[in-house]
Amino acid sequence: KRQCVLIMTDTTRRDMLGCYGNGKMKTPNLDRLSENGIRFDNAYSCQPVCGPARSSIFTGLEPHNSGVVSNCVPLYENVKTLGQMLTENHVHSVYIGKWHLDACDYFGSGIAPEGWDRDAWYDMKCYLGELTPEQRQKSRQSETAFDELLTEDFTYAYRCTDRALNFLDKHSDEDFMLVVSYDEPHGPCICPAPWNTMYESFKWDENPNFSDDLSKKPLFQSLWAKDALNKSAAEINRPSRMLSLFLGCNSFVDKEIGRVIDKLEQ
Repeated sequence: KRQCVLIMTDTTRRDMLGCYGNGKMKTPNLDRLSENGIRFDNAYSCQPVCGPARSSIFTGLEPHNSGVVSNCVPLYENVKTLGQMLTENHVHSVYIGKWHLDACDYFGSGIAPEGWDRDAWYDMKCYLGELTPEQRQKSRQSETAFDELLTEDFTYAYRCTDRALNFLDKHSDEDFMLVVSYDEPHGPCICPAPWNTMYESFKWDENPNFSDDLSKKPLFQSLWAKDALNKSAAEINRPSRMLSLFLGCNSFVDKEIGRVIDKLEQ
């Protein structure tokens, strides 16, 4: 059978993974995937911004050719995605997770684009639709991670994993392309204990990039740096509750990825 599972996270850097040499990072599942597979020492994104980078992954085109030159900008109507190409070749194409290519807002439209299984589609708009108005607000507040009543199954990562496992259970005997696209560890970094405090007091090792004024880099990088552009290395590289939560969420989504890997290895 022709079967492929593409797992994605959002905003994970090289130095946030143990398999790339940072022993302070707790990412055992991605580490074992690296150990048993191929790890690229040099991999480059065609664009630092989410939507344009995603457009290249799913079309094979540079952002200026696909139409997605920034976030919340649609693909050109004549551009085919990987889902369309594979569906035309009788491969069941399923997308579970963050899409960010439909020109709506950050969460998506809740509607599967052409080529992707509509029944299995589960973008962030679908997730919000499962929550009460109060829960929707909590799902976008970092402080929710410290709610004593927060459980794993509230998170988007957990629900994406559950849907992926359900698909694999039901479709193991057919050709398929399954994308599991987590939003985590992207802010607001919702993750329960013990991940929410796993990296308290953490700070990065010294790095010359902390002092880079970006004057020799593309304008986009300066714009996205915002106020941090004028801060000192000491101001940037310091322990903070938000950094701790961000890295904790990174370890939490690694745990969710482990659930998918375990299913595939059965």
